[in-house]
Amino acid sequence: MIFDNDQGFFGASKAVRSPRPPFVFLRVGEVVMERKGHMVGVVVSWDPELRAPPEWVDRMYSSSEDTKAEKTPHYKVLFSGPGPSSLMVAYLPQTQLERITGMRPDIPTLENYFTHFDGTRFVMQDWLRELFPEDENEDR
Repeated sequence: MIFDNDQGFFGASKAVRSPRPPFVFLRVGEVVMERKGHMVGVVVSWDPELRAPPEWVDRMYSSSEDTKAEKTPHYKVLFSGPGPSSLMVAYLPQTQLERITGMRPDIPTLENYFTHFDGTRFVMQDWLRELFPEDENEDR
């Protein structure tokens, strides 16, 4: 379900993310590090707040974290898996990710989302740019 679903969970919504809320700090195509495990990945989608089935939310967040987590932007991130051609997909809150620069991770399937790495970030394919039209604008 985290790869794709019809309910729009886990960043899979086909709705155009525009206007882009100012509290969504990361952009599609940016390289990020997951703060707990220090894994390096690439953002492929985001939601302005948590969009997941209630049973998943209950498993992932304690009741004290629920309210805070639900209002936090969440990102679908691709990571390299343990094997040379394996892939891990995560749906993480903004608080667990940090942008990193100067690194091009080698992650399987990135070519499905991006055309190339420009030295700073991955450049979206046209279909992805249609969903996140403001994510290539530089307003940092």
